[in-house]
Amino acid sequence: MALVRPLSRVVSSRVVVVGGGIAGLTAALDLAAVGHPVTLVEEGPSLGGLMAQLDKTFPTNDCAMCILAPRLLEAARHPLIDIQTLTQVAALEGAPGDLKVLLSRRPRYVDTAKCTGCGECARVCPKRIPDPFNLGLSLTKAIHLPFAQAVPQAAYITPEACRHVCGSKQKVCTKVCLAEAINFADQPEMHVVEAGAVILAPGARPAPVAGFPGAAHPDVVTSMEFERLLSATGPHGGKLLKPSDRQEPQSLAFIQCVGSRDKEGGAAYCSSFCCLASLKEALVARELTQGRLAATIFYMDLRAQGKEQERYLDTARAQGVELIRSRVTAVHPREDGGLVVRYTDRQGRPRERTFDMAVLAVGLRPESHLPEWAGRLGITLNEQGFIKEGQPFAPVTGREGVFVCGTGQEPMDITMAVAGASAAAQTAAQLLAIGMRPSRFGVPRKAPLPGDEHPPKIGVFLCHCGTNIARIIDPQALADMVRDLPGVDHVEDFLFSCSADATRQMANIIKGRGLNRVVVAACSPRTHEPVFREVLAAAGLNPGYLAFTNIREQCAWVHQDNPEAALAKAARLVAMAARRALELAPLAPASYPVIPRALVLGGGVAGMSAALALADQGFHTYLVERSARLGGLARNLRFTLEGLDPAQVVQELEVEVYQHPNVEVLTRAELISLSGAVGRFRSRVSQGAGEDRRDRHLQHGVVLVATGGREIRPEGSYLYGEDPRVLTQLELEEKISGRDPDLERVRRVIMVQCVGSRTPERPYCSRLCCSEALKNALLIKKRYPLVEVLVLYRDIRAFGLKELAYQEAKERGVVFLPYDPDRPPEVAASLRRPLTVRVWDELLGETVALPADMLVLSTGIEPVEGTGEVARLLKVPRATGGFFLEAHQKLKPVETMVEGIFLCGLAHYPKSLGEAVAQAQAAAIRAAALLFQEKIQQSEVSAVIESNHCRSCLTCLRSCPFGAIFVGEKGLPEIKGELCRGCGICAAECPAGAIHMSRFTDAELSAQVRAALETPRGEEHGERELLRSVR
Repeated sequence: MALVRPLSRVVSSRVVVVGGGIAGLTAALDLAAVGHPVTLVEEGPSLGGLMAQLDKTFPTNDCAMCILAPRLLEAARHPLIDIQTLTQVAALEGAPGDLKVLLSRRPRYVDTAKCTGCGECARVCPKRIPDPFNLGLSLTKAIHLPFAQAVPQAAYITPEACRHVCGSKQKVCTKVCLAEAINFADQPEMHVVEAGAVILAPGARPAPVAGFPGAAHPDVVTSMEFERLLSATGPHGGKLLKPSDRQEPQSLAFIQCVGSRDKEGGAAYCSSFCCLASLKEALVARELTQGRLAATIFYMDLRAQGKEQERYLDTARAQGVELIRSRVTAVHPREDGGLVVRYTDRQGRPRERTFDMAVLAVGLRPESHLPEWAGRLGITLNEQGFIKEGQPFAPVTGREGVFVCGTGQEPMDITMAVAGASAAAQTAAQLLAIGMRPSRFGVPRKAPLPGDEHPPKIGVFLCHCGTNIARIIDPQALADMVRDLPGVDHVEDFLFSCSADATRQMANIIKGRGLNRVVVAACSPRTHEPVFREVLAAAGLNPGYLAFTNIREQCAWVHQDNPEAALAKAARLVAMAARRALELAPLAPASYPVIPRALVLGGGVAGMSAALALADQGFHTYLVERSARLGGLARNLRFTLEGLDPAQVVQELEVEVYQHPNVEVLTRAELISLSGAVGRFRSRVSQGAGEDRRDRHLQHGVVLVATGGREIRPEGSYLYGEDPRVLTQLELEEKISGRDPDLERVRRVIMVQCVGSRTPERPYCSRLCCSEALKNALLIKKRYPLVEVLVLYRDIRAFGLKELAYQEAKERGVVFLPYDPDRPPEVAASLRRPLTVRVWDELLGETVALPADMLVLSTGIEPVEGTGEVARLLKVPRATGGFFLEAHQKLKPVETMVEGIFLCGLAHYPKSLGEAVAQAQAAAIRAAALLFQEKIQQSEVSAVIESNHCRSCLTCLRSCPFGAIFVGEKGLPEIKGELCRGCGICAAECPAGAIHMSRFTDAELSAQVRAALETPRGEEHGERELLRSVR
């Protein structure tokens, strides 16, 4: 089952990653984090891909650029990543571990090493062209920065638009470029890179819409064009205006499946993310228009199969988004300027509605150059034109040493693309692990910057966050209100303060004005504080002098209906941060050595895959499984929709795990306790039962949670457990596998979807149920073609390439009948007669009674028993349904809020066998990045005991939940820095006030409180509004 075997001979440990979208970017960063040098090749002028053009991301409505920009900056600054834009792979020769990659670079006509991104060249350029970043909805110059946060932060000349490239002598841009970065003599060039492996992340392109009736009308836009219309960096600065007359639309239609689920149009598959993208766009559009806009989504099936996506769908309904199951036939213009959407409703009747705008939810198509790539690189494509995988959802291709990830594999959302990219990075690292193992390096640590003894000079930097903040809080008004705060020397605001250009300007301002304290008022410090700490370090200022305040989540978003109150509160928050800045001390964090071992909880397919991935990287791994055998839920599977043999997968993994010298398997074992911190965890595992039970005390640097899931047992539903003819899909699969003679006598099988899922008790989609129904329906039709199969469904969520199985099932005669969740099917049984299933048929407008020889319930997945106790021991929160909560749904899908603890498999959320293996690989490389470090810095927020005030009552020792306090040689309590999590319980409990928290000292907190009780200049009216809104 191992996707690759480590090579015994490796000439180069470098990996070439082709494609600079979010998948390629993630793969590059993950490889660099474990010590592999990376050449990141991007065909366009900058990194970012399609994600850079999005306004928000679902289901959190995070600003897409806000979460992408830190990754772009990290790649630009990483010493092991060499970024080469406007570059393609021209040829690939050699064997894995010793590849020669021929790269072809097109001229940029701007030296990226010299360009400062100042924009002066674009200001004077006389040639205007359609802006490719805004998809032609606005104009830019022939020389321009691709977008504000672009990496590299350098201008690019569009050669076909710039007449100077063609030989003109009037080169006004060169006259204003003080850096002398423009070079019209730039020529194409070829060069060879030696590498051990290649990862292909080519991305995909939006489907063309030219053939859709009505697509040419200016107020009929694609979903990607609509993203740019919503964006603060879009053509209207974040105001939603119709392209035809620049007026705000009052009604908006979203038309799903344009360019997807269209066999005749060349894209029979589903693009996976379009339904959620339209829900997001509808919600954001209504928010931008303060609820004035009416949004309607015309759909065939609403596919909200991902984590928290069902709740997002419920939110959209609750906030007034109209959902109509239908098939749209055309969009026609009206004489009054509106649009008529013609569609067929659920009863098959023709209908029409009038709207101001229409958004075509376009799917993804493979990049047009993939066939050329395939011939050049020695890989194959599947029938849909995507890169063919060696195994379903696996990152391997037909050529050894060449891997694939992202939408080059198949259409997928950002979450799956990121997990798949990390899996590809892990697989490449695994291939190169033995022949040339990267040293336990870490990026060389710089010595801590010294403190600053000069009188405080504070710089305040305010972020618009596009329109996320600026739409509610006027940045200029806020700047005026905080300009005269004590110690403030300079105030500046930026459209996106996390962009490369803004961070460079901030560093220059800090150095130029001699600032020694910095206040940033922006979004969440959890995601962005590290970015601004790097800015301080780049300016030569100790990062400890940064005070960060959140005026987005904690102000703009919660007071969006009252801008005056939001402005008043923002001024108060900035004043509090500025007063705290006066009391800040420099950071000088201590560090401790990492224990290069791993603990994997759960011995299913995900757990075994993760253990093997880490073991192949050279890390001793403990694999702990509660039951007597490895394999988990996969032991109950007999087939998969993609064609994998689950029994073979489990057997091969089990053999490899037991034979691997770096894997120690503990079955009939469970975690009893966990202490310590990232890099130095201590766990107690109890193994065996009764008299044979014994405890093992383990030390390890990371924990991977793969505790798995189980099939929901629908006791009491649809006569399950009362009538033997009522089965679950897994029980049916067992009968099909064993060729049960009962199936020979069956004439009709009825399947009921969403049993135990999408209910108030379990308000989530289990992702697998529709695939299981399709798989078993097809197996029945192939083996017993005369058997009738009816599927009663709410939505058939056959996302991605699973849509092909849905189409095949319909072609083979499987009947799909939708049911209303408010009128669920009912079943009755009688002796010697078939079961009777009654369901409301909307087409007929009446309840129909359907006889059935077998009723199969598509039940969902839930976490295994004991998941809550594991979560309590690990102190990891859980999400909807009891599954473990990841640190960030898009960019950190395998990490938890607790550093050093990772997730994979069904413990995270229901997923297919192939997806579970990919996520296990992703978790493994994120864990390996920590294990490869020799030392980890202690948390800067930790308890400090002032021994001269301590009474030795030991209240702190008894109250510490992490065991970080012990009695020292002098009989006084002391702190183990690596164990302290900075929770502050001991400081709150100490009766003598002898404990304070670093970074939260009494002086800092008192200063903030004093500032909070004062009223900054110009805030009097807003203060009253704020108090009124609170009341």
